[in-house]
Amino acid sequence: MSAATATYTQAPNAPAYPGNAPAKPKSLALAALLVGICAFIIGWIPWLGLLLGVAAVALSIFALVKHQSKVMGIFGLVLGLAMLTGLVMTISFMNVVTAPARPVAAASPAAEAVEPPATQQPGPPAEEAVAEESAPSRPAAEPAAPSADGSAERPYPQPYVAVGLFGGEKYSLTGRIVDANAGGLVNDWNQFNSPAPSGFKYVVVELTMTGIDPDGVEPSLAEWDLSLATAEGNQYSSESVVFGDGMPQMWEGPTLYPGNSFTGYTAYVVPETAQSFMLHDNGNYISF
Repeated sequence: MSAATATYTQAPNAPAYPGNAPAKPKSLALAALLVGICAFIIGWIPWLGLLLGVAAVALSIFALVKHQSKVMGIFGLVLGLAMLTGLVMTISFMNVVTAPARPVAAASPAAEAVEPPATQQPGPPAEEAVAEESAPSRPAAEPAAPSADGSAERPYPQPYVAVGLFGGEKYSLTGRIVDANAGGLVNDWNQFNSPAPSGFKYVVVELTMTGIDPDGVEPSLAEWDLSLATAEGNQYSSESVVFGDGMPQMWEGPTLYPGNSFTGYTAYVVPETAQSFMLHDNGNYISF
């Protein structure tokens, strides 16, 4: 009698043990996350921040299309949006590099007052010579004033053609200090206006913009381009304030085309000790 031979067959389509499932690749997602972190940290560097942000976004999209780690891909995509910061910094850098040189201001009229030396003539008689010696001497001409160069020591005069963060020669402007200690006015204008922090005060400035760009320019651009600077060169950005009746804010003005003007108001918070002020525009100082 032969021994029974036992045979074992595996059921068709038997499910594989879950622990043996191959792991999904995640190299692209990991690379997207790492590049996105780098873009987020150094996005302020012109060109480099922009390139890293673009690379992080591209890697994240590829990783998500390849069904790699969804969490890493999404984080890489979000961090890669730091490319917007890199884009702004790159545009600002290029504007500074390519900005046209400012023309040197014309010589002071005092310089033109200096008379050229007269050609030598025969000497006067002795009596006339004595009379000339006793006459009061002529005051010397004053030296010419130094040319404005946009520094804090020699700011540009008004009206001033703005350079701007997003490209220059879109508008010209004049400005004046309305109140250099306007804390009381700001509180009276609206009950929801915040008081200045301890040791600081409000300064209210009136700006008049005149359009230059044929495509038009929005008066609100002045809020981005201009800051208030002290004599030491310290700069302070505009603050959100509700002004009084008849005092429109810059963003309330219409689009300005060449020759059109608009007058609006803006406020700044500066140290209480500050007494003299200038406007500041992308590296240039402008006197009031």
